[in-house]
Amino acid sequence: MVKKSESERFLKIASNCKPEELEDILKQVESAIEKSVDKDKDLLMAKTIITARLTSMRN
Repeated sequence: MVKKSESERFLKIASNCKPEELEDILKQVESAIEKSVDKDKDLLMAKTIITARLTSMRN
């Protein structure tokens, strides 16, 4: 299971990054989700938030 600080780190990076960097961060989160043994709700929430931010920037 990924530590809670890992998901917090992804969210901090996502909130301070440039829009074009968001897709790379999303890929990192997805990779961390795949590597986690258990279902990590914090990482899933981070993925949802980053995806929503990407979507809002495209519209």
